Order: sequence, then C-alpha cells, then structure tokens
Amino acid sequence: MFYKMWAGLFFFTAVAAFADPAAGRTEGVTTHYYPTLNEAFEAAAGTSIDTPDEITILSDIILDQPIIIDTPKHIRIVAANGSKTIQRGSANLGNPLFRLLGNSASLTMGKPGMEGELVIDGGYLNTPPIQARAPLIAVNGQGAKLIMYDNVFLQNNCNSGSAVGTSIYQNGAGVMIRTVDDDTVNLTEFIMKGGTISGNIRDTKNDIPKGGGVLITGFGLFTMEGGIIMNNTAVRSGGGFSTGSRGSFKKTGGIIYGSDAPAGFRNRAINGIGPNVFGHAVEVALPDDPLFQFRDDTVGENDFLSYTGSPTENGVFGQGEKWDKPKPDSRPWWIIVIASVLTLGNLVFFLIFRRKQQPIPAGGTAAIEPEAELTPREKEIFDQLLTDISIDEIAQNLELTYSGVTFHIRNLYSKLRIQSRVELVAKYIRKIYVNPPHHHPQPGDHRPNIYKRVYVFFFQTETTANPRRQTH
Repeated sequence: MFYKMWAGLFFFTAVAAFADPAAGRTEGVTTHYYPTLNEAFEAAAGTSIDTPDEITILSDIILDQPIIIDTPKHIRIVAANGSKTIQRGSANLGNPLFRLLGNSASLTMGKPGMEGELVIDGGYLNTPPIQARAPLIAVNGQGAKLIMYDNVFLQNNCNSGSAVGTSIYQNGAGVMIRTVDDDTVNLTEFIMKGGTISGNIRDTKNDIPKGGGVLITGFGLFTMEGGIIMNNTAVRSGGGFSTGSRGSFKKTGGIIYGSDAPAGFRNRAINGIGPNVFGHAVEVALPDDPLFQFRDDTVGENDFLSYTGSPTENGVFGQGEKWDKPKPDSRPWWIIVIASVLTLGNLVFFLIFRRKQQPIPAGGTAAIEPEAELTPREKEIFDQLLTDISIDEIAQNLELTYSGVTFHIRNLYSKLRIQSRVELVAKYIRKIYVNPPHHHPQPGDHRPNIYKRVYVFFFQTETTANPRRQTH
C-alpha cells in the first residue's frame, strides 16, 4: 500500500516537473526534456557545424541569465510549431541573451523549411520597457559562426548604455561581432541567410553608440545572403548596419531599409556627429577619413555591397557601388559672417551718421529720452540700465526682487524694440568723444576720433555709459 502511494507521488512529481518543459533535445532515438534552456545548452555536444546538436524550443522562455557557449560545440535552436519567444528578463540586463565565445563554435538560429517562428526579444515593448546594456547576441570566439535562417526574428532590444572598455560584447543592439583578442586570422562571422532584425535601438552615451541592427566593432565578418534589416535605430550612425575599418562584410542578398523606406520599415541614425546625421542604412568607418562612408537609401535584394577591412591598411570597397560622404555644414560660418557684417553696419551708423545729426560738446554725456511710453517703474529701471551697475544692484536700489527686475526689463526691451542692454546704451546715451593724445579741441570742433570710438564702444561700453566714471 505504502509502496503504491510513494510510486504515485513520484509519478505526479515527475509529471509536474516536466509538464511544460522549456526545451527538448533528441539524442539518437531518445528525446530529452529540460526545464530551462541553460540546462539544454549545457547538455548539448554537437561536434560539427554541418551536424549541430538540435534544441527545440517548446514554450515561451524568459532568460534571467545569459546563454554562453564557451567551448567548441555546435548547436542549432529551432521552434516547435507556432511561435516561440525567448525574451530578456529584467534580471539579465548587462549581458547578451546569447554569447558565442568558444573558439570555432557555432550557433544556428532556425533551419531551412522551419515551420515555427523563433523570436528573440529584448523586451523593450514590455510594460515597463526593458532597457539593457548589451545586444541580443554577441559573437566573439575566434573562428566562431552565427547562422540565421528564415522565420527567425531578433527584435525589440534597447541597449541604453555600456561602460567604455566593454565593447568586446556589450555594444550594438541586435547582433554584435568582434573577434576576441583581435585575432586577425580566425575571424568571427555572422551569416544571415534569412530572418528579420528589427525594432532594436542603440541608445547610449559611450564612444560607440552605433549599429542598431548589426555592428562589427573589431575584426569580424558579416555575410548577408538574405533576410531583412528594418526599423532599427542608432544614436550616432549606422542605423541598420555599421562596421569599423577592421570589419568586413559582403551583401549578396536581403534588404537593408534606409531613409527612403515607408514609416515602420526605415532604419534611422539620429543626432550623428556634430551637425551630420548619416548612415541610416549602412555606415563604414575608415581610419583615414573621419567623415566615413555611408548609404542612407535602401539597399535592396540586387544591390550587392562589399567592403574588406584590414588590420594594417585601409578598407577596400567593391567596384561600382554607391557610397556617400557627409558634407561639412558651412551654414554656421555664413551666419557668423552675415551677423558680423550687420553688426559692423549698425556700428558705423550709430558712430558716424547718427552722431553727426546730434553733435555733442566734447567732454559731455546725456541720456536720450525713450520714445515709447514707459511706466514709472520701467522709467526707473531704464535710467539704472544706462549705468554700469548689475541687475542685483538695480534690484537692491529699487527694493525689488531679481526676477521682478528681469520682468520689467523684458517689458522695457519689448516696448523699445531692442534685444540687449548693449543695444539700449548704444541707442539712448550720448557718449563723450575720445580725442587723440595731445589733441586740444577747439570751440565747435566736434569731429570724433573714429578708431577710439570703436574701441570705446566694444570694450568700454559699460564704463563710458556711467557719467560718474567719465574722464574729462
């Protein structure tokens, strides 16, 4: 009796434990079930990229710790019928969901003819959204390969920051490729045969805020044979795909959407470097050209791109491809030139023509009454602004608060149609003429020394505006 009870309890415990397994793995004629995906990966032992150990995702999974392949094993993950999602958990923010670190290891996402959909999701569309500090997948091992097929989706990951010096696996938003130890022979590689990389955001404050969809930060290869890269965003450049001078890529198929695509499809680069925003679709950094090369427009199925980077030389682009460079934005300089000309013109007008119409006896100063109707308080502040005292001192003299004085000043400037205190002084106070040394003005001699007056206007406006500080 007791034997049957213990047997039944054991049976129900076992069923409860594996009632909803995370993954299954077939070994020969035996199928093994695992409560977590990490355990399934630990048990896998594929020995060849052509015959990987296949793990089937049986239920939706939340990963609160990363999957790290740090040995030379070969694994393929596929989805059972329907859609299965592997999502970033809120306890797993500083690591990629999958990190391929083992030398010559491989991770294959999906397979030809897979009926189910395999979704790798960063959780940014959750409520509240998950903001991580790493991409969805990082490929780092020497000679390691990531392969992606149709019906696989890498999506909705927001990488909002990573510390400087951690670019070995924490940059980018979708897939990041960099060969560990900067091995220039056994390069890592991402082979995209199909699938979709979308909705990923590279939003960070470190020195590599680029590569919303795919990023190569060091020695690595990206081979795009099919699939779609769409609706990704990078703060600096390379919304769809970005590589540095030491990365290489070859595109023989697939689509990377650019700024000319419909809303919801286009990849975006925002802010850029300085005034330039570039590389919405593709961006390539060159060591001898800080302006880089880029494609903003959609790169379609039949647009074959290639670029070969080198650890010691400049990269080489394929022949006959369309590339652009950002053009320096010269508008700020033209604005400065135009503003300088206008300022000089106003200066000449006030110092010559206006003063000639109103000759002033040498050695005297006087305030010109404002033509606008001012309130008594505004008139008091007007008189004080013609001196060289500060706003704090005006507030103290008139027993007002600082904000009260600035309020009246704004109203005053509006009525007088001026923009600054310097403009007010230039318009409403008569300054003394500054004559050359050893020059003794004669009665009726009101000719100014124009060079001295220019100096006074620019460098002694506040001083000469105060009658108490005039030197006679």
